[in-house]
Order: sequence, then C-alpha cells, then structure tokens
Amino acid sequence: MFAVLLFAGLYLLDWPAVKTSKKSIKRSYFAVLTLFLAWNTLALIWPTWPNPNQVLLLLFGWVDHLML
Repeated sequence: MFAVLLFAGLYLLDWPAVKTSKKSIKRSYFAVLTLFLAWNTLALIWPTWPNPNQVLLLLFGWVDHLML
C-alpha cells in the first residue's frame, strides 16, 4: 500500500503544471489519479483482482509471438 501512496504522491507533484491548464485537463488529471488509486488498492486488497501488469499481458501478450 505504501508503494501506491508513493506513486500517487509523485503524480501529485505534477499538479503545478496542470493547475494552469484547461478545466478538461484538470478533470482528466484527477480522473486518472482516482482510477489509479482505486485499481491498485483493489489489486492489493482483493487477491483475484488483476494488477496493471497482468492486464497489459492479457491485452498485448500476443505481440510477443510476433517478435519471435
């Protein structure tokens, strides 16, 4: 859980650059932050919830066969 909070803190360090942006960019900034926190918290708490690496392998694992 510490790692999730650490990366969320690093994400929030980018806030000064986003603060001067358009309203839609601010909304998407917080939407991505909320999605990131929710997804990774569920991955830590619920054993069957896939972590982001597993999702990427499920979506793009077929590319490995093309590279061989």
